[in-house]
Amino acid sequence: MMNGDGSRKVAIVGGGVIGGGWAARFLLNGFGVAVFDPDPEAARKVGEVIGNARRALPGLYDKPLPAEGELVFATHWNRR
Repeated sequence: MMNGDGSRKVAIVGGGVIGGGWAARFLLNGFGVAVFDPDPEAARKVGEVIGNARRALPGLYDKPLPAEGELVFATHWNRR
C-alpha cells in the first residue's frame, strides 16, 4: 500500500517461516512492515529470517537494494 507521503507499508499476519520470509522480502525492498503475531518469540524468529535474507538477497539482484523499511510488531488486535 502506498501512503500519501509516498511511503509503502504492508501488514503481515504471522511471523513464522512464511510470514518472516515475506517480512524480510518487503523490508529489504524498502517497505515499512508491521507483523502481527502473539508469539512472544516472534521478533526473534523474524529477526533470524531477516538476518539470513540480509546476507542472501543482495546476491540475487544486479543493483543495490533500497534503504530498508521500518519493522514493527503487534501482539494483539485493537478491537472497537
